[in-house]
Amino acid sequence: MRRQGLRAVVRDAPQQLTAALQACGVELVEQVADADLVLSPRALEGSEGRLWLLASDLPGPLELLAAPPGHVAAAAAHARWVVSPDERTRGLLDAGVPDAAKRGVVLPWDAPAEVLQTAVEALLARSFPAHQGAGGRRKLVVAGHALHFLDALLEDWRSDPALEVRVDSVPSFARHDQEVSRALAEWADVVVCEWASPVAAFYSTHKRSGSRLVVRLHRAELYSEWWKAIDIDAVDAVVCVSGHYARLTRETTGWPAEKVTVVPNYVDATVLARHKLPGAEFALGLMGAVPRRKRLDLALDVVERLRSRDPRFTLFVKSRPVWDVPYAWRDEQERAAFDAALHRVRRSPLLADGVVFDAYGSDVGAWLRKIGWMLSTSDDESFHLAPAETMASGGVPVLRDWAGVETIYDPRWVQGDPDAMARTIADAVEAGTWPQLAAEAQGQALARFDVRVVAAEFARLISG
Repeated sequence: MRRQGLRAVVRDAPQQLTAALQACGVELVEQVADADLVLSPRALEGSEGRLWLLASDLPGPLELLAAPPGHVAAAAAHARWVVSPDERTRGLLDAGVPDAAKRGVVLPWDAPAEVLQTAVEALLARSFPAHQGAGGRRKLVVAGHALHFLDALLEDWRSDPALEVRVDSVPSFARHDQEVSRALAEWADVVVCEWASPVAAFYSTHKRSGSRLVVRLHRAELYSEWWKAIDIDAVDAVVCVSGHYARLTRETTGWPAEKVTVVPNYVDATVLARHKLPGAEFALGLMGAVPRRKRLDLALDVVERLRSRDPRFTLFVKSRPVWDVPYAWRDEQERAAFDAALHRVRRSPLLADGVVFDAYGSDVGAWLRKIGWMLSTSDDESFHLAPAETMASGGVPVLRDWAGVETIYDPRWVQGDPDAMARTIADAVEAGTWPQLAAEAQGQALARFDVRVVAAEFARLISG
């Protein structure tokens, strides 16, 4: 942990927050260029990536939700954290400022000094983890399309004084500026390619002698021809998100087993762990109902069975509708499956008042406050992040036995069919054991999936 030696620029911050920083050993300095972190209600020149944006002097709740201040929205996109004094403010910012949703934290500066200091110390530990600064300064390139699965890891790497980070963010899986990529390959000590795509193949054939190449493989690549162009001899590690997909990767590609390793997807408990709302034990969640292999129909089966026992149970579906997903909207079977689910909800006496379709968006942390149980009813998944996010938030996963689920999640959360899922949920609520299950699930998420754990595993791959 880095505490002593940390330096901060503080502008217009509550005095008690400044005192808490100093009590944690943080030195106050005047120049942004000299600081490890910057606390301010506005962006300061040069503070990108180090800004802890303070949500202070904001308008009232309705105005904040409907029309957040422009300076807040602009600064949130470049902030390390968006810091609220309480959960209500964080939730409003999550809903009104999409860029705040993955960076929203609470530092209760009106709380007693010891409570505030504990929260500040925890956020410092999250921001400057123990693995940072190890192994000497290295030049890291992160390359690929759709880098959102690495957002928090990129923040971690950018804040690490031992790393100089450049990003080769390409427009698609197969298109990139080869001159830019070639120069970055020559510059880098380490390249991390997100997706085993043609971009990864390019970096494998242009790898500089003495550098390291790490390729992260998801589900889609195994069912394409992309991986065949990768020079596996140039790759130091292929990262899969589950043991099941690591096995499939070895079998499909024939790549050396020792090069294929498992590092799970991460969740950020700092953002997700929030107090649950009253009645969360009666609220089921489903994140993602498209494509049809997510099996919204089975989730409806679960809530229908539960509501036949207790009408307080409700299913909340957070998903893009099929008409907002172009490839699915072009597919007749996808349209038919979603249409059938909507008609079923409307016509069923048990479902008509028991299913809520919430807006798709990045405000997952705020949304999960009301969710006590997360369903995973899919036919197949490479990982399925929503149950892990729910566990980190203090909820309980209820999982169908799709292939490989036991290589990611504790088998105790796996049920065979909707009847078993509904029975497990109803029995726990009736017995009053939901809080204990939620605490156990949260502990597992922190130990297995929290970004600090995953970042430490990547640090070992980067350092070699």
